[in-house]
Amino acid sequence: MDIGNDNATGRETWPEYHPVAIGALKVMIVLFEAICVFGQVAVFALSAYVVEHVPETAPALWPYRIAGVLGILCFEVALAAVWPMLTLTRNRDIFSGKAIRWTDIIIVCACAEGALVMFVLIFSNVGLEYVDPVTHESIPAALNSPAFVLALLVALLLIAAFVLLMLVMRSLLTQAIAQRRELEAVI
Repeated sequence: MDIGNDNATGRETWPEYHPVAIGALKVMIVLFEAICVFGQVAVFALSAYVVEHVPETAPALWPYRIAGVLGILCFEVALAAVWPMLTLTRNRDIFSGKAIRWTDIIIVCACAEGALVMFVLIFSNVGLEYVDPVTHESIPAALNSPAFVLALLVALLLIAAFVLLMLVMRSLLTQAIAQRRELEAVI
């Protein structure tokens, strides 16, 4: 690897180092975190709006609110775990073993997200009843439309694919760490 000196900063540089990309990614993390906080607040307003216009969904108001907020929180935590990994990359310390913990956090967040999607999928097919306040008729809650179920299944498949990809990436990271340690022992 051709490592040189950056005359402007005095830091070592190498061809794989992309300070602009790392900086841009950190800015995007801050932006996405702010959007997620807004999204968590919006879940409450949006769910109230849906129940107001489709009262049959009222039995699912709080379970969906909680699942929505927790789902966004999982994404926020996973994003926050990317920040120290970018810092490790910038400091050329990504293969020291410190990144494994952050990779594990991302995998756990994705698994928790999958569990939330599975909960919503199962909950939407439980067969809750809605009692109309005017007529006092009991009607099935409108929670399991085919499009909604399909969207949840697609989300579940995407999450499963992401978890599998992250497990492979974690394995590659572990192998690279082991090879680096082996190389350091030889040198």
